Amino acid sequence: MTVMHAGTVTVSRNSDSVFERLEWWLGEIAQVVAVACTCGMLFVAAITMGDVLLRWFANEPIAAINEIVQMTFSVAISACIPAGMAMRVNLKIDLIARYFTPALHDWLEVLGSALLWLFYMVLAWRIWVYAATLAQEGRTTVILGLPQAPFMYCVSVLLGFATLVQTVMIINEMRRAVRHGSVGTAWAAAGALAIAAGTWWWLAHFAMLASWAQTHIGITVTAVFIIMWLMTLILIPIAAIMGIVGVISSTLFIGLMPSLGAASTEVTGFLGNTQLATLPLFLMMGSFAAVADIAEDVYRLAHVVLGRLRGGLALTTIAGCAGFGALTGHSISTTVTIGKVALPEMQARGYSSAFSTGVCAAGGTLGALLPPASGPLILFALLSEASIGQLFVAAVLPGILATVLYLITIAIYVRVSPESAPLNVDEEPGRALAAISRCGPALLLFGSVLGGIYFGVFTATEAAAVGAFESFLCALLRGKLRGKVFWHVMAGTTATTAMIYGLIFGAQIFSFFVGVSALTESATAFMSTLDWSPIAIISLILVVYLLLGSVMESFAVMVITVPIVTPLVMHLGYDILWWGIINICVVETGLIHPPLGLNVFVLKSIQPDVSIWTVYKGVFPFVIADLVKLVLLVLFPGICIWLVTTMAN
Repeated sequence: MTVMHAGTVTVSRNSDSVFERLEWWLGEIAQVVAVACTCGMLFVAAITMGDVLLRWFANEPIAAINEIVQMTFSVAISACIPAGMAMRVNLKIDLIARYFTPALHDWLEVLGSALLWLFYMVLAWRIWVYAATLAQEGRTTVILGLPQAPFMYCVSVLLGFATLVQTVMIINEMRRAVRHGSVGTAWAAAGALAIAAGTWWWLAHFAMLASWAQTHIGITVTAVFIIMWLMTLILIPIAAIMGIVGVISSTLFIGLMPSLGAASTEVTGFLGNTQLATLPLFLMMGSFAAVADIAEDVYRLAHVVLGRLRGGLALTTIAGCAGFGALTGHSISTTVTIGKVALPEMQARGYSSAFSTGVCAAGGTLGALLPPASGPLILFALLSEASIGQLFVAAVLPGILATVLYLITIAIYVRVSPESAPLNVDEEPGRALAAISRCGPALLLFGSVLGGIYFGVFTATEAAAVGAFESFLCALLRGKLRGKVFWHVMAGTTATTAMIYGLIFGAQIFSFFVGVSALTESATAFMSTLDWSPIAIISLILVVYLLLGSVMESFAVMVITVPIVTPLVMHLGYDILWWGIINICVVETGLIHPPLGLNVFVLKSIQPDVSIWTVYKGVFPFVIADLVKLVLLVLFPGICIWLVTTMAN
């Protein structure tokens, strides 16, 4: 399974340790800086919404709004990294962590933190060098003529601050690890000596290794992937793995300094991406929508419409998951949130444990596919340079298909096993009108964001800004941002932004290694020798994705595989939008199928008295529905592509 560690260690201001107090203070400073910059994102969203309105009604857009957004968000996203460090928001794979002793676990945490420190230290250094080059050349933005160097200097300083935070955390982690006694310390010392010896051997034999690697590309790339996967199993953050492995492996082909320079070039190039701001703004939209109870409004409406049918609560849960997932864009959060609401209701009305937990686990997977806030869709676009707006439109019909297939599955389930879902007709009359009226904000969000993209009113980034500001206004007008709620939303956006963009930075560097190693060309040449049909190769790829999805969270699977697999699929003649939708669908299916479907374990944590096999029994029919969906999408690509062809320019 994959875990996102967030704030796992709490430090008291009254702690006896100077370093623990320093960690607390640095964490507070980092959080204040990040939240302030996140508020700046919201302010820019308001300006962007104003630009859309001025352009639409008065034909007077704000000059160079794209440059303002790009520069602001490059700094704001970097400002989230130190806070993410302090909160320990790192994506790791803890598949075998339960077999580690406490001492080994703590020392592996130290190793992971040290590699994460190295990753951001190298980035901070190389981006500073890049900023100095920009200053020397006098580079400015195209329209406003703003100097680019100060923004890059800010990015470098913020990443440098992140390494400072991480340095103090490493010291505290080492102090905690040492408390396990001399045996654990001895093993740690042996590990440090082994790493030092390996580094010395690498440097001493580098010329020979580089020459061998360039003449044995296939074996070299295979070894790199094996090392990378082994590192994921020992609690090393995936961002650090991809970044460090990418740089070190690239040195075998182009040398050390060009590899370091490429690392900064890849990251700064990504920070200049015109779609950079889309993901954090949609994350913010989802957070404000959840606070404003918009998703619960959708759930109530579905309950009123479907509650009288046999299995009505299960149908309602699927509809609620679709509505909530579309506004938050994440499978696990959808599973947890809707599961906590729906499971007690279904159990109180006599629904079987297998059926109720299976419905919630499966319904959670809709969160990643349905626009407009699908984080995985946006991540795929950022990793593959596909159009976010077109991906959103392409996902509409597959998302509807997935929801309908789940509803059909429930209808068949309750007909075959009527005792699993007793018929209940105790709903109060007259609730439909009230439920529909409460859903006005949800309809506004869906209509303005997706409608604006589809009809060409604004870009995906502008749609994200409109959605974020609309959901903020909704939460504000409903009185849901009182007290510390607003700051909690900003902090939550900070944490998720830090985690995802750290992954993207690592993925950009690893993608560079994939390019210089000629892996894609070699794999393409190998496939041509197999004489397999394209659909046979796609089928094999999908099987691999199903296996990966069962043990890893969707973000981790995509970051590792998309830069490698997407060019191969394109070579087979498939459309990138089609592959993006297929990619999301197959990864999300992996979250509910045996042996280690992550959503199943999440449901198990909510319902500890229900056995894991009971959940798998309930989710099995929905796995079949997902496989039917995949077959339909593979055989009929038009389901994904047709709606995009009707979009306005």
